Amino acid sequence: MLSRRTMLASASALAAIGCGHLKSLYSDPNVVKETELTWASRQFVGLGNPNQVMATLAADEEIPDSPQQARYRLTVRNLEQAPRRDDLDAWRNLGADLLTVSVEEARSLGEMGVLHPLDRFGDANDSALNAVFFPGVLNQFRAQGALYALPVSALPVMLYYDRAYFAQRGVPPVDSGWDWDNLAENAAKLTNRGQDGEVRRWGLLAHSKLWWALWQNNADVVDPAALQCRLQESAAIEALQFVWDLLHTMQVSPRAHGMDLNKVTPPPAMVYDNPPLRPSLGSYGLAQIPQGKTQAVPVRAGVGLAVAAGTQSPETAYTALKGLAHAIQRHASVPATREGIERLGEFQPGLRSDEVQAIQRSMAAEREMPRLPQGKPELYAMEAIVEGLVRGDNVSTVVNQACSVLREHQQSSG
Repeated sequence: MLSRRTMLASASALAAIGCGHLKSLYSDPNVVKETELTWASRQFVGLGNPNQVMATLAADEEIPDSPQQARYRLTVRNLEQAPRRDDLDAWRNLGADLLTVSVEEARSLGEMGVLHPLDRFGDANDSALNAVFFPGVLNQFRAQGALYALPVSALPVMLYYDRAYFAQRGVPPVDSGWDWDNLAENAAKLTNRGQDGEVRRWGLLAHSKLWWALWQNNADVVDPAALQCRLQESAAIEALQFVWDLLHTMQVSPRAHGMDLNKVTPPPAMVYDNPPLRPSLGSYGLAQIPQGKTQAVPVRAGVGLAVAAGTQSPETAYTALKGLAHAIQRHASVPATREGIERLGEFQPGLRSDEVQAIQRSMAAEREMPRLPQGKPELYAMEAIVEGLVRGDNVSTVVNQACSVLREHQQSSG
């Protein structure tokens, strides 16, 4: 647990982003009055109820940019569902100052002028922001160079495993020392076949979040600078061959893809997935993904907080946004701030100590996971990889096809 001095230092870092210039506005108590603000939000899995977040914001004196300190009054408007992303009038007519948005909403609404670019507030520069937030999560809320939301939750790829089934099969729990050899060896022990050879339960589902295989082996789909396909490099081929062997040589992972994976029952003993979604059956624990040549964990941003472009009080709205971002860390399954991750065991007492450490190590090794629209060519290439591996095409064929798909979509996207 952090010392009060450390907590105050972290709070000061968050408070420093863009609010120093507000002090002069509030220096004379004779002219201070509360600004009325509205936060429009719906519930997201793993983020907590907006009313609970509001209660934390009102009660916790440690939170910088609180209503008491910054002299604003914040009201939450609970939405059953958000407007369609292309319904700009509906978003504007919410009459809110702050909005909870997904990554896709932040990018598209920001580009269309519905959201206020946060870079324009005070000292919201990369250095100050990266001291508070994980950069790979923060960057996912940027579009055409502008930042349109502050992240409040993260979704690192983790390894879920059925603790009870592990004990039944005599396999020790997953720990931070696992590598790919451990993964393959224990997936074989956990795969249960009947006398007829039919699989009663698979040991592993490896290919639903396949970025780990490339990144953990110092490989990638595309060179970020030259935009050339990197799948034909030896590191990429080695990683994809490992997955191919799991599927076809060792036969420890189901050869299913897309919606067909939902038909795999019971769920495999180990599953690569993003928290906080856990397999529906069994007593699953949470572990760091086994390490290859390096440790690089694919992480997606969950949701973020944005300032509506139509607010009449943008400076105060941004101050309130920072207060909310700080309060939400106490409720998010996986927070997006460094302080939230450091205090995860305190904020999420339902997690086991080994799970807390697994999440902390995973976020320390974060790497931004591609998503639409910026990562579209890479995503199509990855889809081709998964389809080819599941079919059983040899790895060289899979690689050549994926590179062709990548080039095709790069050309079509300009």
